[in-house]
Amino acid sequence: MLDPQAVTRATYDQIATAYAQQLGGVDGMAPDRERFAAALGSGALVADIGCGPAHHVRALRDLGLRVVGLDLSEGQLRASDGVPGLVQADMLALPLSAGAVDGIWAIASLLHLPRELAPRAIAEFARVLRSGGQLWLTVAEGEGEGFEPSHYDESRAPRWFSYYSEPELRGWLEPVGFEVAWTRRGQTHRSWLSLHCRRA
Repeated sequence: MLDPQAVTRATYDQIATAYAQQLGGVDGMAPDRERFAAALGSGALVADIGCGPAHHVRALRDLGLRVVGLDLSEGQLRASDGVPGLVQADMLALPLSAGAVDGIWAIASLLHLPRELAPRAIAEFARVLRSGGQLWLTVAEGEGEGFEPSHYDESRAPRWFSYYSEPELRGWLEPVGFEVAWTRRGQTHRSWLSLHCRRA
């Protein structure tokens, strides 16, 4: 069987330029970023996990946060056009000390892991987030998992997608100390579920 993470990383490397250009405009998440920033306060240190070409890194910095961007795809990081403070990293083994950050922003990144690895990633989020810190997690809502073709260029290269339910996520978040404070749903070509969590 193909390695979902390796294949997805290779695809994101391949489509990096097109992906960065197509996501360069208004993305509809400004209210979410503002809510997240307000909960943290100016100067808070945030890890954007799965930052891609750093669009959210820039936007969160504009709101007064200090942000480090982490992504498995080197191509995506290079497509950021020189944004500083980006690191190639695996969300299953973050290069951060325990309790190192005040906030975690994880938008459409957990969904690229096989479902069986999601609890491990969430435990890693809990490890690096300080007590009282904030997690904003957005996933594709639904059932099933598998490879889907990319639509960012003509190659139709595959990316792995896992779909989640709110009860399933709560079942992984709460045992490692997260309290779900607020949820929101949205719709594009997918159904999206966002959870704003606090680490107790």
